[in-house]
Amino acid sequence: MKKFKTALFILLACILAILSKIILPSEVNAQDFDSFLVTKLGFPIVASLYFVMIYSHNAIVAAKFSEKSKLSNFQCGLRTGLSFGLIYLLGMEEVVVESSPFSEWGLQFVGYQFVMGIGEAVMALLLCFCITRFVSPRKEKSEQKVVRTSVKNDALAVILITVFFFIERTILYNTGLISSDVKTYPLPTYVWTIIFGAALGFCFCLLKPLIDEEKSIKMCAKVCVLAIGLCWIGFNLFIAFIFKDSLGDILIRCITDVIFVFSAALLWIRMVKKDEKISA
Repeated sequence: MKKFKTALFILLACILAILSKIILPSEVNAQDFDSFLVTKLGFPIVASLYFVMIYSHNAIVAAKFSEKSKLSNFQCGLRTGLSFGLIYLLGMEEVVVESSPFSEWGLQFVGYQFVMGIGEAVMALLLCFCITRFVSPRKEKSEQKVVRTSVKNDALAVILITVFFFIERTILYNTGLISSDVKTYPLPTYVWTIIFGAALGFCFCLLKPLIDEEKSIKMCAKVCVLAIGLCWIGFNLFIAFIFKDSLGDILIRCITDVIFVFSAALLWIRMVKKDEKISA
């Protein structure tokens, strides 16, 4: 029954996300998509498979994290849903003009990408709420714990992840290891890099209380790799699904992103534990 409910919620999220594209300010020109999958299956099927992939990941993470977490079902749904939704919404704003219907970056690009991402983000949030409410085991109040987080420690996590992400992307941009618009639009590119790095740090702070061992390598692996990392990789794979010869670029940027975010989280643990020993 749980598998049926999960599959149903994933299907509904996919349908609603696809329907949300109807309100786009301009139509996507599917003729520009030249990948093997698009030529063999067609763009509508490829897009549908993409939504099934990302929402299946969201649902599985929400279910697994909620199942083992001591936080309430509501807290689990809110934290996972906000994290995935934020990645989809802000990830859509990455300054890659050639993958959009516009010839230059500007307010029209930002607005278009926002509309492109808001449907996916809202559906991710609703999906995680539904999974934790109707699929995950219900927790009694006696089983739930109150989250007490240190603003200082959370701020440190956000700063470290932002700095690591910015340094990593700056290297990738300027060495040409990944395609980017940094030469054409340097300011928007670097501003997005800072904002998205901070968003990844915020997602880390949202998700880490769901894991019992908050200050452990195991927690970092689950949050940075299994949750944030796979979400970000799945999101970016859409480009590889629709554009020929883009898979290598996508894998380089995403895997490197995940490695640096994971490394920042490990450094955060070390710094927090060292500070706790000094305070004691």
